[in-house]
Amino acid sequence: MTTIGRKSGYHHGDLKEALLAAAEALLAEEGMAGLTLRACARRAGVSHAAPKHHFADVSELLSEVAARSFDRLTAALEASRAESAQDPEARIIAVFRAYVSFARRYPDHFRLMFRWDHMAPDNVVLQQASAKTFAEMTSSLTAQRGDAEVTAETLQQRIRDPRLNDDVVFAWSQIHGYVQLLLEGQFDGFAEAEGMDAFVDRTVKTSGRRLSRLLQND
Repeated sequence: MTTIGRKSGYHHGDLKEALLAAAEALLAEEGMAGLTLRACARRAGVSHAAPKHHFADVSELLSEVAARSFDRLTAALEASRAESAQDPEARIIAVFRAYVSFARRYPDHFRLMFRWDHMAPDNVVLQQASAKTFAEMTSSLTAQRGDAEVTAETLQQRIRDPRLNDDVVFAWSQIHGYVQLLLEGQFDGFAEAEGMDAFVDRTVKTSGRRLSRLLQND
C-alpha cells in the first residue's frame, strides 16, 4: 500500500487539500470509475456541496489530481538526472526507468494523467505541472546531441524545431507505448523466464541505449 492510498480526513481551513487527498485515495483504490465529487466529499467527511467551493466540476478536480501526479513524476525524473553523472546515454536510460517505475507504482494515477478528455483544458495548475514533466523528458533528448536544456518556459518554442519535434514524438511513443503494454499485462509471457522486474530492467536499459545511440548518430 502506498501513501496515496491512505484515508484522509478534513481539517478546518484545509478543505481543498482534504478533497485532493481523498481523490487520490479513491483513485488508488477504485480507479477513475470511483472518483466523483460526491465520493470525495464523503471520503473527506464534508457535505456533498463542499467541493463546489474549490472545484466547479469533476474535471477540475481530476485536473489537479493529475497535476500532483505530474509533480511526482517530475521529481522522479529530476532525481534520475542527478544520478546519471552527465552521461547522455545513462541519462536517457535513467529517464526511461523513472517513467516506467512511476507507472508501475501508481498505475491508476499514470492512466489519469493522459486522459485529457476528462480534464479541464484551461486548468493552469495542470498546464504548469505537465510542462515541467515534458521539459525534463525533452531535455534528456537534447542532451544526446549536446544541446541546451529545455525548461517549462521554453518547451513550446523549442519543440517547434522539426528535428526535436520528431525526436520527442519518437521517444515518447516508444517509452509510453512500452508502459501501456506493461500495465495491460502484455509482457507477462515474455517475462516469464526471468521474472518481471529483471525483464523490465533489461528491456528498459536496452531501449534507452538504442534510442540514445540512434539520436546521437542521426
